[in-house]
Amino acid sequence: MFKKYGLNHLSLQLMELLWSVDKPLTYGEIATLVKSRWGERWKIRKLKSCLVDLQEAGAVIADENTAVRTYRAACTKEEFIDNWKKEQIKNYFNKPGRLYGIFPTAKKLSEEDIEELQKLL
Repeated sequence: MFKKYGLNHLSLQLMELLWSVDKPLTYGEIATLVKSRWGERWKIRKLKSCLVDLQEAGAVIADENTAVRTYRAACTKEEFIDNWKKEQIKNYFNKPGRLYGIFPTAKKLSEEDIEELQKLL
């Protein structure tokens, strides 16, 4: 399955749409944009579940304080990618054995390497 920044293909397309618009949109507005940009290739019935999944992941915020619920990206694309990268590094630190795959020629990370990686966090 295709994954980029931890998102499947449909979720990434939807996030790209929300990032490009950069304002809150209603479900109807999102559905209209999706149909106009991707036509029948994008299944509208998956839109609702995709929005829910992105909300649960913290990538999308639903504002229910308006007359009609609106959706927007929780952060910019750059912030999202930066947060994803930091999460990947944290995952490596939680499983030190995975770090060795980053440095295939080294048997053990030096203190300097460890300090440099920690600065990235």
